[in-house]
Amino acid sequence: MSALDSDELISTALKKLGNEVITDDAEVWLLNVLDRLYEDYKWPFLEKIATGNLTASQSSVDLPADFDCPWDNDSFQVVDSSGAHIPLAFTTQYGQDLITNPSTTGTPQAALINLQSMTWRPYPLPNTSYTYQVRYKYKPTRIDPYATFTPVFPNDQIIIQALFVEGLQHEDDDRYPTELTILQKMIANYQGKFNKQAQKSPRMRFSSRFTTPIVYR
Repeated sequence: MSALDSDELISTALKKLGNEVITDDAEVWLLNVLDRLYEDYKWPFLEKIATGNLTASQSSVDLPADFDCPWDNDSFQVVDSSGAHIPLAFTTQYGQDLITNPSTTGTPQAALINLQSMTWRPYPLPNTSYTYQVRYKYKPTRIDPYATFTPVFPNDQIIIQALFVEGLQHEDDDRYPTELTILQKMIANYQGKFNKQAQKSPRMRFSSRFTTPIVYR
C-alpha cells in the first residue's frame, strides 16, 4: 500500500507542478494512472490465491470477483486426496467449444476459462473430490474519484511523478518530454527490482492526447 493517501499524493504533485487548483482533474488522473499501472504490469503485490473444493462431475467454478488474469502457467491446480498437486493447462472459452465430449470424467487436466461468465470449467470433469488452487493477478477496485483512499501501489514517487507528468501535459509545459522520460525510467527501475516481466505488452499512455507509443523494456 502507498504510504500517502490520494489527497497527499495529489497535493504533492500539484505543488511540484505549480498549480494547486486543478484538484478535480488530478483526482481523475490518479485513477487513470493506477488503472494503467495495474493493467500493464505484473506487480508482485497484485498476486492472490483462491482455493476451494471440487465435487465429482462439477462443471463450473466461479472465478474470484477481482480476477484479472492467471498469474503464470501453473496458476490453476487441483490437489488430490494424497496431497499431490496437479497443474492444469488453461485456455479460453474457445477451447471449451472444441471439446468433442464435454461430459468426460477423470482427473482434471485443463481449466477452461470463461471471462464473460467469470467461471472456469475443469476438464475432464472430476471423477472424485479435489481441492483447487488458483493463483491470479487481481485488479483493485476503481474508487470514486472524489473519495480519499490509499492506493494499492507501494511506490509513492512513481505516482507523484505520473501525476506531475499528466499535469505538464495538461498545461502544455515544455518540461513534459523530459519528465515523461524520467517517469519511464522510474517504472523500469522499479519493475526491475522485482525481476518480473510485464504481463501484457508493456505500454503506457498517460493522456488521450498523447499518441506516441511508449514501450518499456
